[in-house]
Parts: sequence; structure tokens; C-alpha cells
Amino acid sequence: MRMPWIAVLAVSVPHAAFADEDEAPPLSIYGSARLDILADDSRMSNIHAPLFVEQEPSGGRTNGELTMTPRLSQIGLGIDEWQLDERGRYMGEGKLEVDFAGGAGTNVIRLRHAYATVTVRRKFEILAGQTWDLISPLHPSVQNDTQLLFAGNTGDRRPQVRLSALPMDNVRIAVAAAATGTLDQRDLDGDGQVDGMAAGTPMLQGMIELRQPLPRSGRPILLGLWGHVAREELADGTRHPSRSIGVHLQVPAPFVMWSAELYGGTNASDIGGAVGQGINPMTGRRVHSVGGWLELAFAPTKRHVFAVGGSGDFAQQDDIMPGERSGNGTVFSALRYKPKSTLLVGVEYLYWKTLYRGTSPGIANRVNLMASVLF
Repeated sequence: MRMPWIAVLAVSVPHAAFADEDEAPPLSIYGSARLDILADDSRMSNIHAPLFVEQEPSGGRTNGELTMTPRLSQIGLGIDEWQLDERGRYMGEGKLEVDFAGGAGTNVIRLRHAYATVTVRRKFEILAGQTWDLISPLHPSVQNDTQLLFAGNTGDRRPQVRLSALPMDNVRIAVAAAATGTLDQRDLDGDGQVDGMAAGTPMLQGMIELRQPLPRSGRPILLGLWGHVAREELADGTRHPSRSIGVHLQVPAPFVMWSAELYGGTNASDIGGAVGQGINPMTGRRVHSVGGWLELAFAPTKRHVFAVGGSGDFAQQDDIMPGERSGNGTVFSALRYKPKSTLLVGVEYLYWKTLYRGTSPGIANRVNLMASVLF
């Protein structure tokens, strides 16, 4: 099939296509054509979408990798702010966005975002569809595919229904009911049913966020507390609860942005924690874990951004078997340069280390060169 994304966009807005002109929402098309050159000096779990470093082979040899891929190219259809009533009390927005990172090493369409929102009097918002998790709302600058999941950062995209309220200008309170099992896809008993779906209950997420605008720039300091509860169920009725609690902080300053997140949880693999190991398959024990990341981004000009940071995710060793991953982390830097509004180039470097209980770690130096034409 040629140009399958056109079909995706076409079938997504049939009502808009045939609506009266005064009823149709304002639409905008955006995207990017991107090439990434990826190189590692040790074998990763997946060179395109790495989650951890594999154990080093015997004899001290390293297995380097190199590839090029356009899989992070994107195209999106935005439903811009849309007045739903004559007085402007109800406003709608939405987004449909895809990239080509849906298969391991192949350029298969992946749905990133597909959601709509309705805002009531600028105080309440209802969101339905697939987008970023409510919890863990910040993202590091590096590793744009996996966003350092299972290496200190948590939160992914998943289907959800979300309600947000702004009781005060600088306070946001939100709750969401979301699909369980979308990230780890775990089927512990091998019955052909994802354990999170078999539970018959959604994942519940909640967040309280304070936003304090700075006097000169108007950019806000963000401080939030968030968490989730969910459960998985096996065919024999065994249930495994999942929960987490975390905080995020973002502090803007002239030419500088500090960002950080920290979480702790039990059976947290479905939100990107526990080094990808929520349940010990041998003992059935739930894995306890903590993790987080910190980044300093510096923008000396409107065209340059330089970021440095680190991340780490650590599982409690008593909960995992010998030879399993007990820790996973990075030290990273990134440089972005935008010579024109439609052109972005950059380079990333990550020192990546994965710890294995009772045996030698995996260590990799990873470089990513990228160029993207924006439209």
C-alpha cells in the first residue's frame, strides 16, 4: 500500500470533511522528515529503541553496532482550538499523530497520539483518547524513541479518559482512567491474555501540580506530586497489584531549564519502571524499585540548546533472580542546532550501564546523530 498515512488521516476525520463550513473544526498538518544515525560500542537490547545494555560477552570483547533509520519521522493532524458554542464557554482541541517506529528495525506506522479535549470555562478539561500518561509528565532531551524508559524515566503513551480541574490559576488537579498492560504486555501464565487486560479494571492515575509563573519571563515553575494504582490478574485468579508515587520539578531561568523526576513503586514495569521487571516469574514476587532523572538544559541563543543529565532505575535485589537486571542508568549530553525554523540537527552521547545481579554489568557508549526537516 502506498502512502498509508494518508489513509489513516483520511478515515480519522470523515465528519470534518463533510461538515458545513461554519461547523468544521480548524485543522493544521505538521510533521518532520528525520534521519537518525545510531552507533553503540556494545550490544543494546535494541539498537533502534534501546532499553538496556546486554551483558558483555566472555573474553572482554565488545559487539559494536551501527545503523541508520528514518523511523522517527512524523506526521500529524491537529484540531486547533475550536469554539463549540456561541459564548466561547466550551472549547475543543485534538490531535492525530503517527510515526514509523511500530516495528523492530522496520518502518511500520505507530500511533503516537489520537485524542480530543473539551474545555469548560477554562476551568475543567475532559480528554479522551491516546496520549502521554498523566503521571510523570516531563521527558529528558535524549533518546527520543524510548525516552529512557526502564532507565530512570517513567510514563508512556496509552489510551485514557482524563479529567483536569484548575481550581486556582496556579493549581492543577487531574485524574485519569487508563488502559493497563500497554507497555509491558506481560502474560505471566501464558494463557494468551495480557494480565493487565485480564484484571478487568483500568489503571487509575492522579496528579496535583503547582504552577508559579516567574515575574519577568512568565514561564512557570512546575512542582507536582503524582501516582498510579493498577492490578494484573492470572487465569487462576492470582492478582498482582501495581502502584507508584512520584514527584516532578521544572525550574526555568534565563537561558537555563532545570528538570527532574523521582519515583518509587511496586510492580512498576507497565509505567516504565523496575528496569522492566515488575514480577519475578520464578517466585511470583512483586519487584520494588526506585528511579529518576535530572537534566540541565542551556540555551545560549534561540538556535542552540545544550543539555546534560543523568538517570537511573534500580530494582530491589531480593526481589529478582541472580543474573537479572538490578540497575540501569545513563549519563548523557545533547546538542541541538536550528539554523532555520524548518531545519533541526543534533548529536547525543550516552554512557549507558546496566547492572546484573551477581554478574558483570553491560556498558555501552552510544552516539546518535540526527537531522530533521520540519513542516
